Amino acid sequence: MITLFKDPIFSNTLDRVFDLPSRFLIPESRIKKDGETYLLTMPVPGLTKDDLKISIKDGTLNIRYDKKEDSLFVDTFTKVYTLPDEIDENKIEGKVENGVLKLTIPLIKKKSLEKLISLN
Repeated sequence: MITLFKDPIFSNTLDRVFDLPSRFLIPESRIKKDGETYLLTMPVPGLTKDDLKISIKDGTLNIRYDKKEDSLFVDTFTKVYTLPDEIDENKIEGKVENGVLKLTIPLIKKKSLEKLISLN
């Protein structure tokens, strides 16, 4: 006969890990190029703009969420994206609406001037 020992503290913690709401999982994001901008969307159900920290440094976009639920569990995720060189970092805009983070990432508009190239 086999007897299974079930520790109530460990079991409750383990049950919480495997029965998490979807907001505790690392959300998948979508990036779509639309003309002169990229649009990044990411589901963040239950979160507000105050819950998220979004930063840009050295050509990387960081989206981070941290929340300590109790002494045993920390709800956290980090998503890091390498941005192309032609991004206008100063004009990135974002909002959280209906449980979805939306970032508009504009491209730098390059002037196209006609230039004659002399041949040697």
